[in-house]
Amino acid sequence: MDTKRSPILEALEEGDTLALRRLLEEAHPQDLLLLWDDLEGEHRYVLLTLLPKEKAAEVFANLPPEAQAEYLKTLPPWRVQELLEELSLDDLADALQAVEEEDPALARRLKEALDPKTRAEVEELTRYEEDEAGGLMTPEYVAVRASMTVDEVLRFLRRAAPDAETIYYLYVVDEAGHLKGVLSLRDLIVADPKTKVAEIMNPRVVHVRTDTDQEEVARLMADYDFTVLPVVDEEGRLVGIVTIDDVVDVLEEEATEDIHKLAAAPADVDYARARPWELFRKRIGWLSLLFVSESLTSNVIAAYEDLIAKVAILAAYFPLIIGTGGNVGSQVTTLVVRALGMRELDLRDFGRVLLKELLVGLLLGLAMGGFMWLRVATLRHDPVLAVAVGLAMVLVAFTANLIGASLPFLFRRLGVDPALTSSPFIAVIMDVTGLLIYFQVVLHFLPPLLREHGG
Repeated sequence: MDTKRSPILEALEEGDTLALRRLLEEAHPQDLLLLWDDLEGEHRYVLLTLLPKEKAAEVFANLPPEAQAEYLKTLPPWRVQELLEELSLDDLADALQAVEEEDPALARRLKEALDPKTRAEVEELTRYEEDEAGGLMTPEYVAVRASMTVDEVLRFLRRAAPDAETIYYLYVVDEAGHLKGVLSLRDLIVADPKTKVAEIMNPRVVHVRTDTDQEEVARLMADYDFTVLPVVDEEGRLVGIVTIDDVVDVLEEEATEDIHKLAAAPADVDYARARPWELFRKRIGWLSLLFVSESLTSNVIAAYEDLIAKVAILAAYFPLIIGTGGNVGSQVTTLVVRALGMRELDLRDFGRVLLKELLVGLLLGLAMGGFMWLRVATLRHDPVLAVAVGLAMVLVAFTANLIGASLPFLFRRLGVDPALTSSPFIAVIMDVTGLLIYFQVVLHFLPPLLREHGG
């Protein structure tokens, strides 16, 4: 939607309520969400108040938790009640959890406004952690018995479908609720009406437990190309389903978190809405830590001050040496972190990865070292310096590749997110390590260098 010419925006600014109601009847919720960031606070409030209740619930469900909590406190009571009735159970549970963090008394009153069955289901959902399958799932699914006929299931669906999140897949359970099979709506439609569910169901059901991590849930759904995944409790009873829309949100959340970690940037901040002071507070911690760590680089340079004074040209190659080390390390770290995150690698693969990166690092080192030797030999006509700088570059690139490949495995082994081996983090390590290697190589060539440079 072109927000600059949006009729909805114009109607809001002009206060034309009749035109606005007509436009909102025709608008798609996604278009309203695209418009949302360009609206003033009071206009957002008006939109949520005037929207038809189904659309209001869909827009509301896609807002940040803190915004949901604020609107449940400030919207008219009749609209709040409509939202509570229209939201799916998983979205309702998330919204009430957001309110509870800010205003427990209001959350209690809102729960009391729910019918007993809905309240019990919401309270059951809120027992689970947000980053687990139990926190993602909804109990609004369709379950049938193996002894039912296709005709009986179809008649049952006509009654149950309005309350279900999806009816494309139906789950077969026994008398105790244990998950026994799955069948699709297509299976039902093409089967003979008298056929028993047991004859057409698939007994091999891919499922997760309530305590399965959300990343694992997302990986399974991506690997199997599922749109729905059943969730069972510790005893194998079906308690809910996770749908693809929830997994898309998880993937976006996890990808955003990893990108922030790789850049040593704060993950728990809404940049579009954050004020400058909040951004400063969120960023200064990491930057201070990196600044203190980076100061080690100046300590290394100071320790070799006499050497630099004797052969001043050495300082000209500092940026190339430490920059290349950081680039090589960051590159391989990103590749390994991504492979670990996608479950293409695990801790058992460390030896194989190390052997591979030994060869890759050697080839990279020889290529970059050869380029440095050629550059110095051609531009400076100084064969001894060319060999010293070229050899240092070989060792720096080789070392950076090994460190960059190893750190994600070390972090995973320690139970720390490998994404924290970020570009700034690996760059700090390689700045110090690269300079130490450089100076040690130069010291080996010191006598001939001093002769070449008159020291």
